[in-house]
Amino acid sequence: MAITYELSIQNMDAAPTEGDLQDVVKIIHWMYIGKETVNGEDLYGDAYGAVEMNAPSSDSFTSFTDLTEDQVKVWVESRINVPSIKEHIEKRIEAQKNPPTVVKSNPWGGEDEV
Repeated sequence: MAITYELSIQNMDAAPTEGDLQDVVKIIHWMYIGKETVNGEDLYGDAYGAVEMNAPSSDSFTSFTDLTEDQVKVWVESRINVPSIKEHIEKRIEAQKNPPTVVKSNPWGGEDEV
């Protein structure tokens, strides 16, 4: 099955005032989650980060209370390398399907005493 991806906005840092503008978004904290179901088991990979916003223009400024989730996601996706992030998530899921290392019991049985 294919990996499905979802971008979520965790929170935003805002300056109370900047010039004549109020509640100006400065930093957006985001998380990208990938999910793939394999044999009925959900496998996940994630990536997270923050993007710094450019100084706002008063003619195109959107009030903090008028922001929509979709609008903020567009801002984030325009500033991050989505293909690279998806590749990172894909590798994390692949490592769950085919672990590069596994924990094995001692071949002589029992556990070492410490």
